[in-house]
Formats: sequence, structure tokens, C-alpha cells
Amino acid sequence: MWTLLSLPPIILCIFHVHSAIAAPDSGPAGESHHKESPPAEQKKKAEEKAPKAEEPPIAAPKPDESNGKKAVTSLNLTIKLALMANPSLFPFEMEVELDGPKAVLTGAVPSEDEKAQATEIIRKIEGVESVLNKLTVAPVLRSSLAKKQDDAVTQYVKERLSKSETLKAVGFEVKSESGVVSLSGKTRFQVIVLEAAEAARHIPGVRAVNTDAVQITGKE
Repeated sequence: MWTLLSLPPIILCIFHVHSAIAAPDSGPAGESHHKESPPAEQKKKAEEKAPKAEEPPIAAPKPDESNGKKAVTSLNLTIKLALMANPSLFPFEMEVELDGPKAVLTGAVPSEDEKAQATEIIRKIEGVESVLNKLTVAPVLRSSLAKKQDDAVTQYVKERLSKSETLKAVGFEVKSESGVVSLSGKTRFQVIVLEAAEAARHIPGVRAVNTDAVQITGKE
């Protein structure tokens, strides 16, 4: 039987080269150093190498403006708003000043009744201990207020009639007294008078429409 020592040197060299090529390159535990990575690990490495898409910046949350802040109020404004909430006192100018917990009221109202109402309203407001009512009673304020309201109604009715080409052509005269609107002028068609009255009745503050002064005639 042939032994390695008895083989010729050239054959012995070829044998060693062949053995080195065929033998796997193993580690300490006999595992190959060229073992392929699992697919999940390869995918992870590929994702780490790939350029990451830029994500849009996340806007910082806006601070709550009301968080930790107190409401801004004042006793003076509370009193004024309470007076304006009363229909009888709403039309009249009144001023309020504070002297500590005492409210000082100035201005003018048409009667003692409105003056007393103002005092009662202010007394019920928290923080007010006393009321010094310096309101002046001026009965003329009621007629003055009525005139202002009538002037406003008259103007609104005129503007409403001017939006209709037919009514604008007739040129009705308009007056208002205590909310009663009076129309005057001339026209051939009664239906035009009705159209004018219908237009006026939709104006806030109008209580009635009087057309007795309108002449329905064939001669214009």
C-alpha cells in the first residue's frame, strides 16, 4: 500500500493543493466564514444604505392664548352693559364712574321712572355697595328721541322706494310721525300706491302707512 511518505514529491504537492481548495473555510465551531446573511438582515442593510426621504417638519403646537390667563373685565363696563340691556334706558346717554365700591351715575333720562330703574339695575350688580344717581330728568328727551326715530324711518322709506324704478319715477313725498308714515303725490295707478305702502311697511319702526294724501288721477 502506498503511503504519503512514499509518494513522489510532485504528486505529494498536488495532493496538498487539492485538499486546500476542497476544504471549507470554517471557523472555530466548524461553520463557514462565507455563510450568506439571512434575507431579513440583507434587506435591513439595504434600507440603511438607501437615502432616506426627507420628512416634512412637524409644526410646533401653538400655545393656548387663554391658558393660564384671566378674563379681562371691569365693574364699570359691567354696569354700562347692564343699563344698555334695559329697553327703557337703552336710547339715553349715561356715564358711570366708580368711587371705590360706589357707582356714580350721570346723564339724562326723560322721567323719574327711568332714573329709578337705573338705580335698581346698578344695585343688583355684584361689587357695587352703593349708587349715587346724578341723572337729570328731562322730559324733552322723549320727544327728541321720537323725532330722531321718525327722521331715521323717513330716510329708510325713501331709500326703499328709490330702489324701484316705478316708485322712483312717481316721486312720492314721505313723512313719519311716531312711526306712522304718510305718503303724498300723484299717480294714475292705485296699484302703484299699494306697492309703495308695501315697501314702507317692511321698514323697522314703521307702525302704519297713510296714503290719503296720494291723488289717483289721469292728469299728472
